[in-house]
Amino acid sequence: MLPNFWPTASGLKIPGAAWIAGLLAVVLALLLPCLLLLGGFAIDLMGWEHQRIEQISMQQAGSASADLRGQSASEYAAIGPFRWKLSETPWVGTIPAPQKALGAIVLLGAGLILMSLLHWFHRRAGVQTALDTEQQLHERLFHHSGAIALERGLSAQSELLRSFHDQTFPAMRSAIVQWQQVYPKHFLQVMLLLVLAGLIHPWLTIAALLAAWIVRNIYRWQQVSSTTGRWVQQQRWAEAQQELSSISQTAPLMATIHDSQETLDNYRSNLAAYRSAGGMVLGCDKAKSPWVTLAICVLGTGLILLLALGMLDPGKHLSLGAGFVWTASICAAIYTGYRIAAAWKSVAKANPKLDEIFRFLAIESKPNSSANRELSGKLTRGVSAEHVTLQSGSNQKLLEDVSAFFQTGQLTAIISPDPLLAKALVEMALGFGQPVSGRLMFDDVDSKDLTSATIREHSLWIASNGPLVTGTIEDNLWLGLQRDATIDMREITRLARVSDAIFELPDGLQTLVSSNEQRLSPDLMFRLGIARAFLKKPSIVVAEEPAPGQPGIEAETTRALLEARNQSCVVLVLPARLSTLRAADQVVVLHHRKVADVGTHNELLERSELYRHWNYMHFAPAIR
Repeated sequence: MLPNFWPTASGLKIPGAAWIAGLLAVVLALLLPCLLLLGGFAIDLMGWEHQRIEQISMQQAGSASADLRGQSASEYAAIGPFRWKLSETPWVGTIPAPQKALGAIVLLGAGLILMSLLHWFHRRAGVQTALDTEQQLHERLFHHSGAIALERGLSAQSELLRSFHDQTFPAMRSAIVQWQQVYPKHFLQVMLLLVLAGLIHPWLTIAALLAAWIVRNIYRWQQVSSTTGRWVQQQRWAEAQQELSSISQTAPLMATIHDSQETLDNYRSNLAAYRSAGGMVLGCDKAKSPWVTLAICVLGTGLILLLALGMLDPGKHLSLGAGFVWTASICAAIYTGYRIAAAWKSVAKANPKLDEIFRFLAIESKPNSSANRELSGKLTRGVSAEHVTLQSGSNQKLLEDVSAFFQTGQLTAIISPDPLLAKALVEMALGFGQPVSGRLMFDDVDSKDLTSATIREHSLWIASNGPLVTGTIEDNLWLGLQRDATIDMREITRLARVSDAIFELPDGLQTLVSSNEQRLSPDLMFRLGIARAFLKKPSIVVAEEPAPGQPGIEAETTRALLEARNQSCVVLVLPARLSTLRAADQVVVLHHRKVADVGTHNELLERSELYRHWNYMHFAPAIR
C-alpha cells in the first residue's frame, strides 16, 4: 500500500507543490529513455560516418582487396524495435552525416540540461511539499492541543508535543522529500527502462535482473550475518580489553609471587584474543566485506561478456549504440530500484511516528456540558485538590491521588524533581486539565462545574517575561482589562516594586516594549506581571519565577510576591530562588506523581531528605 501523508481524518490537505512534483516526475521519467535513445542514435551515427569515411579512404588508396570490395557501411541502425535509415534521418532529411552527428550531440546536451533543470525544480517541489505539510501539522497541533488543554492540561501534553517536534517532524520531512523524489518518477522510470532494455535484448535483460537479485540477496545475507556476529564479537572484545587492563595493572604485583614469564605469556595470549576480536568487529562492516563487491565484479563481467558476444553476432543486430542504451538502461533501472527501496525504508520508519500524530489529532475535545456555575466573587477559602489523578497526553498517569490545599492569603511554592508534575498541578488551578478522578474545588465549587472562561476570569498567569505583548508598558499593565482613570498607576507600580525602574525610562509608562523585550531584565518583566495582578485583582495567581539574579533584585521580587499575597488571593509559585522558598507560607513537594510532603522551608529541611537533596542541587551556592 502506498503511503498517505495526508489522510482525510487528519484534516490535512495535499499541498499544491505535490501535484507540481508529480507532473515534473512524469516528464522526467519519460525524458530519460528518450535521451538514452538519442545517445544511442548519436553513437551509431558517428560510427556509421566513421566507417563510411574509412571505406572512401581505402577506395581512394586503390585497395583491391576482395574482402573490402563487397563491404559497405550499413544504411540502417536499430535499437530494439527503433529502426531508422542513417542516410536520411527523420525531421532533418538529407543533411550531411557530420552535421547530423553534431546536431544529435547538441540536442543530447540540451536534453541533459533540461533534465537537470527539471530535476532541480522537482526536488524543490518535493521540499516545498514537505514544508507545507509540516506547516499544516504545526497549525493543527497548535489549535488541537489548545482545544484539549482544558481537559488534559498543558504539561500533560508537553512531552508528547516535544517528541513530535524533535522526532516526528524531521522523520516526516525526510520521508516526504524522499518519497516525492521516487513517486511516481522512479516507479514509471524503472518500468520504461526495463521495457526498453527488454526490447533490445530480452534474455540479456532477464540475466541482468537475475544478477541484481543475486547481489541483493548476498548483501542482505551478509548484512544479517554481520549484525548477528558483531554483537558477539563486541562482547568478546570488551572482555578481552578488561582482561588486558587487569593484567597490566596487576603484572608488577604478580611478579612478586609468580613467574614473570607466565604472566607475560598470559598477557600475550589475551592481547592476541583482543586483536582477533577487534579485527572481527572492525572488519564486520558491510562496506568492508568483499562478498558483495566480488559478486558485482563477477556478474558484471559476465553480463559485459554476453553483451559483447551479442554485438559480435551479426544475426542479433546489436550495434554499439544499442549496447550503450541497454547498459545505461539496466544501470539506471538498478539505481532507480535502490532509490525506491531507500525511500520505502524512510517511509516505513516515519509511518509509526506519523500515526502517533494522527491519533493525537483524532482525540475529540469534549466540551464540559455540565459547566453551569459561576464564582460570585473572589475566593474566600481557596483551592483544594482532593485525591486528584491527571492523565498525560499518552494516557499515562501524570498526577496520582494528589491532595493539597492552597489557602487564600497564602503563598505556596510547589516543587518537584520532575518539573512537569509541579506545572501540571498549578495549571489545573488556571483551568487547564480536568482530573480523571478526584476533585479540584474552588471554595465549594467543583472545577467541572465551572467554564474555562470563569476560571480564567478569576486567575492570572505571571512568567519571567511578564508575559509582555507589543505595545506600551501601560498597555501591558491593562492587558485584557477595562481601563480605570481613577486608579493611581504610581501606587500600583510601587506595590510591584517597578515604579522607579519605569519612571526612569525616557517615556515612562508610554515606553514601547515587545514580546521578546531585551532591554528589561527578567525580574523587571516578572514584576510588571505582578503589577498586572494588582489591577486585575484575581483570586488565583500562578507565577513562574525567573532564574536567580542579583541578591538585591531578588529580594525586591520576593517582596512584590508577598504584596500580591496580601491582596487576599491564592499565590502559587514555581520557585527558582531560595528567598521565595524561605518566604513561602507552605511548600508542596511532589515526587513520583504524588505529594511527598508539605510544610514550611525550615520544617522540610529538618524532616525531608528529598527536600534537602533538592535544595542542595538547586541552591548549593546560595546555601554555602
